[in-house]
Amino acid sequence: MYCSTNKASRGFTFLVFIAIAALSLNVAHAKNMKKQNLTELMTHTDSILVGTVSKKTDGFQKGLPYTEVTLDVAQSVKGTHGSSYTFRQFGLIEPKSMGNGRVNLMVTPAGWPTYSKGERVILFLHKPASETGFQTTAGLTQGKFMISGNDVANDINNESLFAGVKINSKLNPAQQDLIKQTGGAYKTDDFVSLVKTAVEEKWIETGVMTNEK
Repeated sequence: MYCSTNKASRGFTFLVFIAIAALSLNVAHAKNMKKQNLTELMTHTDSILVGTVSKKTDGFQKGLPYTEVTLDVAQSVKGTHGSSYTFRQFGLIEPKSMGNGRVNLMVTPAGWPTYSKGERVILFLHKPASETGFQTTAGLTQGKFMISGNDVANDINNESLFAGVKINSKLNPAQQDLIKQTGGAYKTDDFVSLVKTAVEEKWIETGVMTNEK
């Protein structure tokens, strides 16, 4: 979406209309996003990474606005990754001047995850989009977990993360305590251990971990 001090052409006006419509759909989708439990998040996840945001920038790719995030990877829980991972998510960090009095207003849509340099995170990332390569987290802000000290929580404080999750496997005491929590911060090591075990032992693929919602 652009703001312009010059008279727009019909073609430019049409592009503005399309951009507004697309952003409106994204915002509405984010506001109506249902709470997803861990089984649902993992089902729609291509990569799970633990690390620290080392760089954030934005720009345009074939006319599409993006925010590019680089993560110093401490652990690849799902997927094979090196010590650094970079991905692009739709939307600018902030409105950007395009020259000639025009400003592009297509920032990250409301309800989508945003990033800050230096923050420690666990990311449940979708597979990159086939056309653009853009990538974001499963469940939007629900799939971005922020690490603070020894604790970790997503944007809705882990609400309903284990609601309806059934695990037909022997769990250690820490994992048993974890899945009994209805919300609130989890111990990072316990949470990562549970997710890593689920990935390595293919709990979802073999029906050990199911969604009973």
